[in-house]
Amino acid sequence: MFPKFIKNFILWSYSRETSVYVIFCLLIIAFIFLTPKSWFDKSDRLATQTAKIIVKAEEFSTDPQIMQQKARQISGNPDAKIIAWREIRNEQGERIYEIEIR
Repeated sequence: MFPKFIKNFILWSYSRETSVYVIFCLLIIAFIFLTPKSWFDKSDRLATQTAKIIVKAEEFSTDPQIMQQKARQISGNPDAKIIAWREIRNEQGERIYEIEIR
């Protein structure tokens, strides 16, 4: 009996009118609505995860504290840390700074 139930379950030989089908569907719906969001929340960030923000030359400062504050404000991340920056030119020839943050 038990091996037959497993075989039927794996091969799904149940029709929609059976109670096993209804119970299985209810279990799926219960899992969807009753599972805590924290089970799927990826709270760990990788150490190598970085982002880049673009700042106009007028808004750029060589003072690390000012740029740190501006990077946090632009990114919306209060823990953002500047890793590096570089000066680049856009299509119009304007100087802009690409700032890499973590």
